[in-house]
Amino acid sequence: MLVSTFAVLATSPILSVVTPRGWQRGTTVELHFYGDRLTDVQEILAYQPGITFTDIKAVDAKHVTAQTTIAADAPLGEHQFRVRTAGGITEMKLFLVGQFPCVDEVEPNNQFDQPQTVAINSTVHGVAKLEDEDFYLCHLKKGQRLTVEVEAIRLGQEMFDAYVAILDPKRFEMSARDDSPLLRTDCFASIVAPEDGDYRILVREAAYEGNDNCHYRLHVSSAPRPSAVFPTGAKPGETIEFTFIGDPSGPIKQSITLPAAGPNPFPLFAQADGLSAPSPNWIALSPVNYTNEVEPNHDEKTGTVIGPAPCAAHGIISEKDDQDWFRFTAKKDQQLVIKVNALGLRSPLDSVVSIHDAAGKGLADNDDQGGLDSSIAWGCPADGDYVIRVLDKLKYGQADFTYRVEIVEKAAAISAGLPTVERVQTQKWKMLTVPRGNRYATVVNFTRENVGCNLILTPESLPAGMTMTAPPIPNGVTSFPVLLEAAADAPVAGGLHKIRLNSGGDGAPAELSGILGERIEHVDINNQGSYHGTSVDRISIGVTEEAPLLIELVQPSIPIVKNGVLPLAIKIQRTAGYDEAFTLRFLWIPTGIGAPVTIDVPKGATDAIYEINASNDAAVGQWPIVILAEANTPKGPILVSSQLATLTIAEPFMTMGIELCATEQNKPTGLLTKLDVTTPFEGNATAELMGLPHGVKAAPMSFNKDTKELLFSLEVAADATIGKHQNLFCKVLIPQNGQNVVHQLAYGGVLRIDAPMVVAAPAAPAAPAAAPAAAPAAPVEKPLSRLEQLRLKNKK
Repeated sequence: MLVSTFAVLATSPILSVVTPRGWQRGTTVELHFYGDRLTDVQEILAYQPGITFTDIKAVDAKHVTAQTTIAADAPLGEHQFRVRTAGGITEMKLFLVGQFPCVDEVEPNNQFDQPQTVAINSTVHGVAKLEDEDFYLCHLKKGQRLTVEVEAIRLGQEMFDAYVAILDPKRFEMSARDDSPLLRTDCFASIVAPEDGDYRILVREAAYEGNDNCHYRLHVSSAPRPSAVFPTGAKPGETIEFTFIGDPSGPIKQSITLPAAGPNPFPLFAQADGLSAPSPNWIALSPVNYTNEVEPNHDEKTGTVIGPAPCAAHGIISEKDDQDWFRFTAKKDQQLVIKVNALGLRSPLDSVVSIHDAAGKGLADNDDQGGLDSSIAWGCPADGDYVIRVLDKLKYGQADFTYRVEIVEKAAAISAGLPTVERVQTQKWKMLTVPRGNRYATVVNFTRENVGCNLILTPESLPAGMTMTAPPIPNGVTSFPVLLEAAADAPVAGGLHKIRLNSGGDGAPAELSGILGERIEHVDINNQGSYHGTSVDRISIGVTEEAPLLIELVQPSIPIVKNGVLPLAIKIQRTAGYDEAFTLRFLWIPTGIGAPVTIDVPKGATDAIYEINASNDAAVGQWPIVILAEANTPKGPILVSSQLATLTIAEPFMTMGIELCATEQNKPTGLLTKLDVTTPFEGNATAELMGLPHGVKAAPMSFNKDTKELLFSLEVAADATIGKHQNLFCKVLIPQNGQNVVHQLAYGGVLRIDAPMVVAAPAAPAAPAAAPAAAPAAPVEKPLSRLEQLRLKNKK
C-alpha cells in the first residue's frame, strides 16, 4: 500500500490568466495569476530572461500574487510563464513587455466627442466589448509621428480580431488597419501629423463582435513603425546596414551587428529618436552566401548574378507587374531546393517562383508548396547556368514586398516534438510531472528529412531524483514513448529542461542533432486553425508530491501473433482510503496493434485486463508499450503511467485452411481443416470454430505440432440458418510459458446450408376398365442431396 500523504496537496494546477497582461520594462509590478488548485505554489517558471519574481503568495486556491521585476533590458514582446506548485505545473500563459508606462481604459470613451485623453508614449490596457468603440485622444504637433499598435490576439487569450484607426480633428480617417502581414491578426496604424491638433485613435473588434474577454494593449507613441526591412537576411556575426521600410516619416537606415548564434527567423527592432518599434521586423539568419538584387533584373538576360549554389538573394517586388530574375550555376545531379521566404518573414508578397535554363526556357515553377511560401525541389540536369524568377501571384507590388530566395542543397535534418492530444487544447498532457515514487510517460513525435536513421533522445538536465528511459527510436518510426520516473525521496521541484535528439545506429550521419520542442497554439479555432502560437525548446518537467495510485503493466511472457489477441494484466496499488474508479488508456502502441481507446477500472479494483489485438500487417519485433491512468481525486485529476513493458509481435505459429462444406438443415456433417505448423510447440493446442451460423455447433478439438488435419463434427439443427455463410474462422490456443498464444486463423471459411430436399409422393394410377392387372411399378429412388451428389462425384 502506498504511503498516504496525498490528502494535503492539490494536483494538476490550472492557470487561466495573468493580469495585468503586460507592463513596462525597467519597473516592478505585482502580477496576479488566476486559475485553480494554486494553493501550494512554489515558483513561477519564465522562458525568457529579464523577469524575476519575489514574494510569491497564494491568496487562495484560485489566486496567486508575485512581485515582478522587469529588467530595463528585458526583451520587448512576448514572455511565457507557468506556475509550479507541489502538485504540478500549469499551462503556459503569455505576458507582454513594453517600453512605455501603462494606464487603464476609463469608460465612458465610446464616443468621438468623449474620448479618453492619453499621453504620447504610453500603453493603454482596454477591453473591446460587444458593439463597443473605444476612442483615445492625444495632441500632436505638426510633423510629429504617431504610431499606434494593438496587441490583441498576441495576448493569447481570445479570438479577438482588432481594428485600429487614426482620425484627424475633423473625424477623417488618416490611417486604419484590420489585419496586417507583419502582425497577422493584430494591427497598427502610423501617421505624421500634417498640423497641430487633437487626433483620435479608435479601437474596436473588427466586426463589432467583442466581449468582456477581448482585452488589448494599445501602444500610443512617436516610435517608428516600419512594415518591412531590407535586406531580409544576413549571416550570423555580421554588421549590416539595414533599411526599414514603410514608416510614414520615410526609410530608416540602421547599422546592426547580428549575434554569432540566434533564432531563425531573427527579430530586428527599428530605432529612432531614442525609441524602439513596438514589435520587430524579421530576417533570415543563415550562413549561406547571399547577394542583394541589382536593378534592372527584370528578365533572364539582366538577372542579378548570385553565384554558384548554394546561395541566396534578397529582393523587393516594388511595383505592379514587377518580376526579379537571378542567375546562378549548378552542377549535374545536384539536388537543390529553391525556396522563397516572404510571408514567412511577415512580408505581403504572395510569391511565385520558377526556374529556367540559361535561355529562359521554363523548367519548373511553384506557387505554394505545403506552406506559406513557394518552393521547388529540383535536380540539376547538367552543369551550367540557370535563372530563377520571383513575382507576386496577383502581379501586385510595393515598397515593402520584400523577400529572400534561397537555393540550397537538400540536407538531412531531424526534429522532435510533443504531440497535440486535443486540437483546441494543445497543452493537454504536455506538462511532464511525475509524483514521487511514481512514473509518467509521454509520446514524442519525430521527423526525418532526407535521411533514414535511428534516433536517440538524451536529456541535458532533469530535476533531482528523476530518470528518463528513452529506447532508441527505430528508423521509419515517427512516434515513440518516453518514460520519466521519480525516486520516492526525490525533492519536489521542477523547471524548464532541454532534451537533445541525435541520429544513431549503423550508417547514421553522426553530425545530425536536434532538440525536443513544443508548439503551443494559444488561440486555435476548429476548422480554421491557429491564430497565435508559441514554439519553445525547453520542456516543463517536475517532481510532485505522491499520488494515491500506482499501476504496473505485467510483462507479457508470450508474444502476440498477427491476427491474434493478447490480454494484458495490470496491477494496481492504492493509498489507504483511495478506492475511486479511474480510466486506463494506451499512451502508445505499435503499428498494427489495436485496443479499446480506454477501459474503466471499477471502484476499489486492484487489477485489470486490457485486451489488445494484432492485424495481419502488425510490425514483427519487440516494442515498448505503456499504459496511462487518468484518475480524479478530491484534490484534482492525476496522471500516472505504468513502466515500459516489452511487447513481442510474432508471425503465427501455424497456418490453417477451412475446406468448403455443404449440408442441409437437421443433417450433421464434417468440416475439414488443414494445418501447417511452422513454429513447433510443446503439448496440445486447442482449436475452436468461430463464426458458425445459428443452429450449428461444433466441439473444440485438441491437436499437437504434428497434426495435419482436423475434422470438426458439425451438429446442424432443423432451424439452422439457410444460406452461404462465409465468416468462419478458427480460434487456436497454443500453449507457451504456462499461457496460451491466441491465434485467429483461416478467415473466410465457407459453410452452405440448404433446406432439405422434399420428394413428392407419386399419384395413384386409375384402374383400367378391362385390361388385365399390370405388373407392379418399380419403386422411385429418393433423390440424392447436394452433398451426396458431390461425394459420389469425387468417388468417380
